[in-house]
Amino acid sequence: MAATDKIEEFLKQMDLKYKKVPSEDRFILPYLIKERTFYVVIDRSDRWVRFHTRIVSQEQLGSVDLLALTKELLIANGNLAEVKFILTGNGDVGVVGHEGLEVLTFDGFKQEYNAIPFAIGYFIENIAPKLGLKVPGFAK
Repeated sequence: MAATDKIEEFLKQMDLKYKKVPSEDRFILPYLIKERTFYVVIDRSDRWVRFHTRIVSQEQLGSVDLLALTKELLIANGNLAEVKFILTGNGDVGVVGHEGLEVLTFDGFKQEYNAIPFAIGYFIENIAPKLGLKVPGFAK
């Protein structure tokens, strides 16, 4: 079974809604947390399945201290096993996880996928408050 077909089968087993972008070997999945929808993207290369999403855009960061943000993201990367927080080239904060194609199983796929929303929650509850950052859809 081709990797893209295997990914699609896993998404169906998990009963997840998704949009398939065949030309890019990509799936886009909406994930609602409170009142905000995040879009988890699953794509693949020759060796990896990559799970990722943007949490906060560069514009939404406003005047957040980037050095303090980077420090908090690095600390979180050390604390979380399945995913890593990233700063994109555009200055957005995101989270990414990977699973090797040669070891891709349903359980591993499910674990990597579920780690993404967990990391979003971790960012909102543990990182943003330390920086005085109001994440859109979660401001108190």
